Amino acid sequence: MTSISVAIRNSDKEHNLIKQADIGEVPLEKYHVLSYREFRLHTITIKYTPKNELDPILKGCEIVEKACWKAQEDFFEYAKKRDLLTYVEKDGKIVAFQIASYWIMDNYLIFDLDETMVLKECRGHSLARVLSMITGRTVCLMLSRMKGIDKMVFMGLTPNLRLVNVLDRYRFAYRMLDNSFNPSPELLKVHDAFLEKKGAELVHKDYPFFLKSAFPGSMKPADCGQKTSKRIEKILPPGLDFNFRGDAFLFFMAFGKLTVLPPLVIMMLLTFGLGALTNKKLGFFSRKKYEEIDRFLKLNGNTMVERRKSDRRVVDKKPVDIEHLVERRKSDRRMATLDN
Repeated sequence: MTSISVAIRNSDKEHNLIKQADIGEVPLEKYHVLSYREFRLHTITIKYTPKNELDPILKGCEIVEKACWKAQEDFFEYAKKRDLLTYVEKDGKIVAFQIASYWIMDNYLIFDLDETMVLKECRGHSLARVLSMITGRTVCLMLSRMKGIDKMVFMGLTPNLRLVNVLDRYRFAYRMLDNSFNPSPELLKVHDAFLEKKGAELVHKDYPFFLKSAFPGSMKPADCGQKTSKRIEKILPPGLDFNFRGDAFLFFMAFGKLTVLPPLVIMMLLTFGLGALTNKKLGFFSRKKYEEIDRFLKLNGNTMVERRKSDRRVVDKKPVDIEHLVERRKSDRRMATLDN
């Protein structure tokens, strides 16, 4: 399941674990993508990275995860079920990482940021955003080489109410896009397909996008007790429990092949400067940017994703504000009760 997290406060034990960890020789050049301030970013395809190189990378990421929250699953087993891993290195140590996976449903490429972790001492450098841009750019390159797929859905799942409020605060930036705060019927179909694929359950059937027990027992005390805006309060389901049961908010945002490029180009230019244009692996003007992607798609053949056969009925594509959607679902439920 997806998580976006930072270490709020590391204990002395966790600091010693980070400083003394013998994680072997972490590959620092072979998978290097670009540099950002004093940090170096690297991306690997988990399935096709040799074990002797993959294991030290995963060990370093596991140390970061343990410093950030209480994991519910063995990290190695968890990570090897995913597709992409982007990690941040500073002074020879991994200090942040992001794991992503993806699959296809109809003409959508579903892009799932499974986990993003940043050590406390490296906060304040926008590393979570930087990681998301690198992973997003990699997936966009992949999307551009896939036939019959013309839309991408970014998704993230968080048990942190503070981040839900941050997403709401910046909703003006993506108000024209199909998203969880203003979902179209098509996006709601993706939502339902996700629940089925993951075997997930809603906190309340009338309130979409809030999942029950996604991260039980994972939140640290410092992460709890966040205040929320009145607008968010209106869409929170009754019985929601982020802190102890580990409920989570599922954020979707859908892009077309072309609509994703302008904001991505602008954000990468502002963050990486001209390197966003000329970087060998990800640069928009690079002649070699597709080499790694084409090699990966060739290795995967037709097994990279599993195409879903879903209901293709024509539906009304007009988006619905989530507050109105919640009220409508409750109203429909009441009418069905009366009819019975």
